[in-house]
Amino acid sequence: MAPRSFYENDTPVIPKPGTTQPISRQLEEEDSPHGQVSFVNGMIIRTTPQIETWMQAMRTSFNRNFQIWEAELATQKSAFSNELTHLQNDFDAVVTEPILPRGLYILTVALTGSIMARNSNIVVRFMAPVAFGAGALRYFMPQTFHNVGARYDAWEKANAPHVYAKRMYFIKDMKDVMTGFDDEVVKFNDSVILTVHDWRSAFKQYWDEDQNVEDKNK
Repeated sequence: MAPRSFYENDTPVIPKPGTTQPISRQLEEEDSPHGQVSFVNGMIIRTTPQIETWMQAMRTSFNRNFQIWEAELATQKSAFSNELTHLQNDFDAVVTEPILPRGLYILTVALTGSIMARNSNIVVRFMAPVAFGAGALRYFMPQTFHNVGARYDAWEKANAPHVYAKRMYFIKDMKDVMTGFDDEVVKFNDSVILTVHDWRSAFKQYWDEDQNVEDKNK
């Protein structure tokens, strides 16, 4: 025990190794900035335990993070490949006709609509190429047009059912109007045919009566 001063408390004082008593060789080597020294085949090998501990922790952390990043990269690569495959399958399911040269025809028609509406307002300039392109798609690629319409109907029914219901109601009304219009056209044609037939019958009857009168006069 080290001698105590009069003003110190009664807590025992434990001397620090190396101050009043020599420290062990192992502790001295560990605390030394030059590290441990050993001789191997006449060569001095110095090792610093603290630096080795730090380097080991750095290597462990780097390896762990590298493995995590590698696994994440492989996961993202696989997910991206799956998305590309899914998009390719969807594209092949929708576009069934050859794109060339029909795609060029559709693009030309859409650009023609844009040129024709260049002096109109912004709504017409936006709708004209869309309408022309849709019409060209229906004419040049009818199966693809049908597939696109079916996909849009399914998407709209799932995400905006009220809009889908209103659109279906509007389409039904338009079909009823067109059916009524067609019926009226058929009735008009029938009436025209009947009227022409009546005129011909009346003219033939008048002609026959006139011929009979002439024959009696002779």
